[in-house]
Order: sequence, then structure tokens, then C-alpha cells
Amino acid sequence: MKNAKLLLLALAVTTLSACGGGVTPSQPGPTPPSTGQPAPIPPSPQPPVPGTFTPYVMNGTVRTEAGEPLAGVEVFADHTAFYNMNALGKTDTQGRYRIALAHQPGTWAAGGYLRLSFGGQTYEVRLSPDNDTPFDGAQGAVRDFTLSADDLPSGKVNPYVAHSAVELDYDSLEFTFTPDGPNIMGSTTPFTRPFTDGSGVLDVPIGRYFVSATHLLNGVKEQFLLSSADQKTFAPRVLAMFHNEGDRYGNTMELYLKNP
Repeated sequence: MKNAKLLLLALAVTTLSACGGGVTPSQPGPTPPSTGQPAPIPPSPQPPVPGTFTPYVMNGTVRTEAGEPLAGVEVFADHTAFYNMNALGKTDTQGRYRIALAHQPGTWAAGGYLRLSFGGQTYEVRLSPDNDTPFDGAQGAVRDFTLSADDLPSGKVNPYVAHSAVELDYDSLEFTFTPDGPNIMGSTTPFTRPFTDGSGVLDVPIGRYFVSATHLLNGVKEQFLLSSADQKTFAPRVLAMFHNEGDRYGNTMELYLKNP
């Protein structure tokens, strides 16, 4: 019986070989011609496109009201239940950011900071997202920010009369500010602000300016002579800068007026 098994096995092998059913080695295909260049490197995965939702990710953009991107803005997400849990990010040159969130149940709230420097002082501007509704971290969220002029640090101008004989119409009094170099907003464009009775001249961006002032006296527009802490000699236009005197955002500017 043992011999019969060996004989059948031998016949089976012989039959397969005769029928061409044996395994033959595969033949190599044609070799592509060499270009002398290294093989291309596959592109690295791209981060999520701002405006799309990704679980446990908050992303978006930070721009000015004019639509210009803001780089270097610090953006954060704070967990609304665990106050010691937060995530930070910073915008790139296109104003985009992406923050990975901890895989924890609950909701998150967004915020941001913009730090500006002028005249040796640093100003911190707090930013709120266009949509400030807390969101579920498991769903992810898009939170965009828009920097408005009202968000930026500004100062107050206090005008005073030089002596009791000065004729002044406060209702028509206005000041023109011409930046001496970029102000804290990076602008060199002149602008005009009215005098507000009891408040002075409000919301002037921090900066160094050449300042002039006019009013209507008996229906005729008249230009004042001014002096300032930076230019004490009276002139139709004086150089003035905000100084830290503990007013709004720690900045006020004092000007003295007299008729020409």
C-alpha cells in the first residue's frame, strides 16, 4: 500500500509537467528608459481649507474691515467647562490659522489678541470672532475675525485756549491730523476730527502728527495758531504726539489754541 501511494504521487507530478500546468517564473517587463532625474516626491498633505469643518479643529481667518489679512495674530479656543484647558494658534501671512483641540466632550469659545507697538509702548487689542457662539469640539468650527477701527488703540486730544481773549466757536471747531510717519494703524493718510463738547477730540489713532485746527468765526473759516508739548512755539501747524497720562488706553494729547 505504501508503494501505491508513492506511485500515484509520482504520476500526478509527471502529468502536471506534461500538460504545462507547472509554475513557471514570471518574465521581467521592459525597463523604462532612465531620465537621469530623481523620482518625484509626492506632495505633503495640506491642512484643512479655512471655511471647512474638521472634528476637533477650529480654523478661520483674521482680516481688517477692508479685507486685508493680518499676520501674527494670536488666536485661542477655551473650553467652556474646563477653564484650564485651552488651545493656541497664530495667523500666517494670509491671515489664516488652524488650532487642534483636545478630544474632550463639551463646547469651546474663540478669541484672539493683536499686539501693536508705537513710541516704545505695547498695546494689546482683544478680538472677538464674527460668530461668538460656543461650538461642539467634536464637530469642529470655523471662526473668522474682523479687526475694525474701533478695536484699535486710540487717544483723546484735549484742546485749551491760550488766554481769555481767544475767540472760539466750539460747535464748528475741528482738527486735522497729518501723520508724521505711519501711525499705529500703519496709515499716513490725513484725517479730520470734530471737537466734542465736554469730551475733547476722540478716537484719534495712536501716533505722531502735524496738527492744525479751524473754526467758523462770524461765518468765516479761520485757522488757529497752535502749540503742543512737542512744539511750544505757536504756529498754524504743530507737531504733537500721544503721551502716557492715564487717559483712555493711557494716551492723551494736549494742544493750546489762540487766534491768529
